[in-house]
Amino acid sequence: MSKLLLNIEKHDIDILKMLNLKIKCSFLDKFMTYITYIGSVPFGVLFCLISLILTRFSTNLFGFKLTLAMLLSTFLSNTIKKSVNRIRPYIKLSNLNAIKIGVDNYSFPSGHTTSAFTMSVMLSLFFPKLSPLFIILSTLVGISRIYLGVHYPTDAAFGTFLGSLCSIIIFKLT
Repeated sequence: MSKLLLNIEKHDIDILKMLNLKIKCSFLDKFMTYITYIGSVPFGVLFCLISLILTRFSTNLFGFKLTLAMLLSTFLSNTIKKSVNRIRPYIKLSNLNAIKIGVDNYSFPSGHTTSAFTMSVMLSLFFPKLSPLFIILSTLVGISRIYLGVHYPTDAAFGTFLGSLCSIIIFKLT
């Protein structure tokens, strides 16, 4: 088992370095800094509030389901993050180009990616024709977190899984 984990960690670092060091350019520095905010707490709260206001008289309950899914995914993400205590890559690896945007010390799972996928999967469930757009945007959020040096690829991958799962569960159960 430890050999498998070491192999995963090696690939995690290799992918991180490729996204963080090899494709680095001034355009991506700016673009990734902006796109990462789609998964931020202020954006998520604002999106939930707007969704609740716009759909308060609707029978489809989009705003309600989105807000429940965001609350669940945020709670689970923060609980897991505090349990795992995985140190962020820019703290552990000395040669990264890190653009630290209001982060704590722990990285697993990526909260931004979790939030972005919670929103995009819920949107996709309600508006399936637009799902490619939603999934591309949330995928860019996950990539931005790696590009900025604040997450490993497995942090973003688990955030993708967690956010997606929370949206599907809330969508089906409510």
